[in-house]
Amino acid sequence: MILILLFAVIGINGLKNIPEHFFYSQEEFFNNAVSESYNESYDGIVKRKFYLKEGGRDVIILNKNGITRQFDFVYENPNLYEFIKVGDTLIKKSGTNSIIIRRSELDTIINLKFENLKGAELHSDNNKYLNN
Repeated sequence: MILILLFAVIGINGLKNIPEHFFYSQEEFFNNAVSESYNESYDGIVKRKFYLKEGGRDVIILNKNGITRQFDFVYENPNLYEFIKVGDTLIKKSGTNSIIIRRSELDTIINLKFENLKGAELHSDNNKYLNN
């Protein structure tokens, strides 16, 4: 009985250290990821692309005026990573889930779909932040 009580106390206190997003439903997690992207803005020139072994992610390094940012687009189809080339300019404005890719011979607008995120096919139609 004492062991069960001890485990219950340790277990409850251990829950305090679990990140909040761990308790999201699939739909809440999807909507949160889409909303965060919608409100994010960035632009810069792609300086590097590489595979990050820790976490198993394809990474893109953007640079603007000497300031670098790292992106992985982990929620997107891997074709997006393959399409983006070193030297491209990426522009993502707040208030949209579209990325403008500028290249010397090609300008493209990509509407982010979050299709690698579990539940995308169920929750994308009702998400106000997606350009369906």
